[in-house]
Formats: sequence, C-alpha cells, structure tokens
Amino acid sequence: MVTSTKQCCGCKKRFKTETMISTPIGNFHSDECRKNYGINRTNDLKKKTDKRLDDEFKVKKSVYDANKLSTRKRAAKEACHRYIRLRDKDKLCICCSEPLGDDFEAGHFWESGNFSFIRYHEDNIHGQRKHCNRFKGGDSGFYRENLVEKIGIDRVKWLDNNRSKSVKITADYLREIEAYYKAKISELK
Repeated sequence: MVTSTKQCCGCKKRFKTETMISTPIGNFHSDECRKNYGINRTNDLKKKTDKRLDDEFKVKKSVYDANKLSTRKRAAKEACHRYIRLRDKDKLCICCSEPLGDDFEAGHFWESGNFSFIRYHEDNIHGQRKHCNRFKGGDSGFYRENLVEKIGIDRVKWLDNNRSKSVKITADYLREIEAYYKAKISELK
C-alpha cells in the first residue's frame, strides 16, 4: 500500500498525509511548526509593511522638501550664480577690474537679502573676486562705474529705481528662476 505525503508549509519537509494538521493557510506536521510559520509570516508581513510605509514617507518627504522654500531658494541661487560664473568667466572683476581667475563669486550690485525684486536679475549680479566681494563689502569703490560701462546707464538706473519693489517669493516663483537660469546655462555650453 502506498502512503501519500504532503509538504509541511513551515519546515518544507514531507510527512504522511494522515499525520498532518490541515489549516486554511496550509498543512503542518505539528503545532510547533504551525506557530513558528505564523510568527515568521507575521514578521515578514510587518517588515514589508514597514518598508512600504518608509518608502511612502520618503516620497512624501522628498515632495515636501522639493516644495520647501529654503530648498527652492538654494536651488534658484545655485542656478543663477552658476550662470553668472559661466557668463563672466575670463572677464575682469566688476569692482577692481583685475582678472577674476578661476575662483570668483557672483556678487550683487544691490545686495540680495534686501531687494527681492532684483535678487536674481542678471544685471544686478556680476563676477567679483572673493577679496572684493567678501572683504570690501562687495564694492571696492568702482562697481557702479564699471557697471555703467558694462551694461549702460539706463539699465543701472532701472536697477536703482526697481530695487525697492518686492516680489512674493513662492516655491513656484523660485522654480521658474531656477529653470530660467538652467536654460541659459545650456545655451552657454
């Protein structure tokens, strides 16, 4: 007489069918094996659920961070200043008329912190040697004169007249600034 066997869902060994414990989730050779299977299955499901929740949180956090104003400001500033450094590479410092060299900064004519309307305006930002930008307050005395020579008196007057205007800084506005300068960077390359 041939006896049939079934595989235990817990330990994966084969046992005689008549000795197996049959449950809706499978067949087990003992109560101990059934309990261990249940514990392991519960732990596996918990790990999968935790991972899914962690992944969802990371996605939500990245979306949140992407909309965070500080993140957008940093990205807009980086794109804008990168464009200025590419545009003004191999030119002279706007302040002292010395060669900029390789390690220079994008310096503002009207400071960026107080004048939101022209903060990212490319007429307001020019290549400056670090020494002029950091140690001479951003102006060694000749920024205005050199700026007039570079962009013309009308554009300098426009900056003067519009510096006190304000603009509402939103994540979408900053995204537009970032995209604008990234497109200009692509044109320069």
